[in-house]
Amino acid sequence: MKKAYLLFLAAILFTACRKEDLDNRIIVEPPFQSQISADTITNGQLYGLTIGQTSLEVYTKIQQVQAAEKMGNLNIVNNVFTNIDSLKTRLPLYTGIFMDEEKGTPNGVQLGFENNKVKTIFLNDGTMLAHWPYGFSTKAVINVGDPVDGIYQKLVSIKKDDVASKKLQRLSVFFKDNNKPFDPQMSASPQWYFIATLSAKRYNHVSLNFAAGKLVSIYTTVFESQ
Repeated sequence: MKKAYLLFLAAILFTACRKEDLDNRIIVEPPFQSQISADTITNGQLYGLTIGQTSLEVYTKIQQVQAAEKMGNLNIVNNVFTNIDSLKTRLPLYTGIFMDEEKGTPNGVQLGFENNKVKTIFLNDGTMLAHWPYGFSTKAVINVGDPVDGIYQKLVSIKKDDVASKKLQRLSVFFKDNNKPFDPQMSASPQWYFIATLSAKRYNHVSLNFAAGKLVSIYTTVFESQ
């Protein structure tokens, strides 16, 4: 069995296709999935997302149609920062953050958010934590249940520690909460992707590809769970 921290990786690898698979809990291996079809769109539109639209226009449309089209949250490629100041206003716009050294380590930290609070804390090796880091004053420690809008200030305190601050060298916020406002930094990403549920066993993995902040192509792959 895999622990919940792997759900973040599953989102990246698009191995999970249903909303319940994105819950932060222990899950079994996903069922075998077969590819049904694949397509590339360079003209026209899909789900109302039109080639040539700006990233802001695309995001606005996604917010409008996500419920009807059964879309999951967006995954934003290359949304990585090296300075915690970059996260001061944008952290609450996402559903999690990865924190690690410049070169990945087994004890990098993964925070998962839900309902504007910290829901889970995992290390990259799968260890579940109630809080992080250890050995800090209560005010500086990030706990399960903490409000997300208070995390930035705690990171400022953690940054002052020579050991713990090493885990703040690489800060990745890949998982966008579609119900939150647009983050202008998303315009710098070359690709967003999401899962749209088509039926109980069939789903569409959709990659939105951008150049200079405009949508230039859409890749779609339909999978079916056996």
